[in-house]
Amino acid sequence: MAPRTTRTIRSPIFIHASTKQVFRAITEPELMTRWFMDRASLTPRKGGTYAFSWEDGPTHTGTVLEFVRGKRLTLTWQWPGHERLPRTTLRLSVEPREGGSVLTFTHSGFRKHGAWVDLYDGAIRGWTYFQMNLKSVLENGHDLRSPYDW
Repeated sequence: MAPRTTRTIRSPIFIHASTKQVFRAITEPELMTRWFMDRASLTPRKGGTYAFSWEDGPTHTGTVLEFVRGKRLTLTWQWPGHERLPRTTLRLSVEPREGGSVLTFTHSGFRKHGAWVDLYDGAIRGWTYFQMNLKSVLENGHDLRSPYDW
């Protein structure tokens, strides 16, 4: 068996919210801006496009690879400032569990050398933070990004 040339981040989190609530929060631009980015557009169908922007930060754009209503969203992911690198793939999937849902971020395609090392580390930290923020928003109504939302 040949060694793997890429790495994958797989990060599940339990959220005390219905799968419908969680799926809406990860696919509806108005709701996405409450926990993730400052501006969002998303065409919810295979072959659709998206653009996610942060104030004083990057804009991610790409293609919707898969959209299964109520279950999963898969996107191409381009790293602003690293356009010469291949795109990675981000999948957000939601599954029901007793008392709530499990949201899993699966981000794949990270090479094991060069600029990829820092991108992989940053993605782990970023996805962990945004998952915790989504959990906080859905369970408590508190956006961890806001110093005024207490």
